[in-house]
Amino acid sequence: MTEQKNYWDEAESSAEAIFIACDALASLHAPLPESEVKPHFCFNDLYAYATDPDLPPKQGLVQTISTNPKLRNDMRLLLERVAPMRPISRAAASSGSTTTRFGTGFQMTLRESHADRDQLYVIITLHDQACVPNTLFVINDTEGCNRVPLPEPSDGTVQLLLGATSTLAVALRDPKTDVFMR
Repeated sequence: MTEQKNYWDEAESSAEAIFIACDALASLHAPLPESEVKPHFCFNDLYAYATDPDLPPKQGLVQTISTNPKLRNDMRLLLERVAPMRPISRAAASSGSTTTRFGTGFQMTLRESHADRDQLYVIITLHDQACVPNTLFVINDTEGCNRVPLPEPSDGTVQLLLGATSTLAVALRDPKTDVFMR
């Protein structure tokens, strides 16, 4: 066990002791180098990200959700409560990639483009046209959390065109990915 060093014993005068104390206090208040500063996010940051599509996310939030499993799970739990359109069940036992997803109020189908094999259509059929989502959330344990703005539906159908190898397309094909819409 190491002994604690008493800095006061080294001071030859009370003025020197005060100087040592002020120097120690200043070192405690010194800002950390940027490489050591880790961003902290509260529930309000997650809630704003989940519910306000026009508000840009707080700096570092998306990256932290992607790398922090606890924060990603908190985001998933929050979306389960605030998103009116969510998956019916997670297809964890499924083998291979997913081409159709079912959720409360929607069906999502992934189709390769016939014109260009490098493109993928995401077709979302809305069961209730009174509930029109404007944001798609895709949460995956490896890809993190993506928030994608959705275009206006046409006859109850929302269509997105993605690159077939984009991270969003890869996540949507993964049966372990959760999809929420608000």
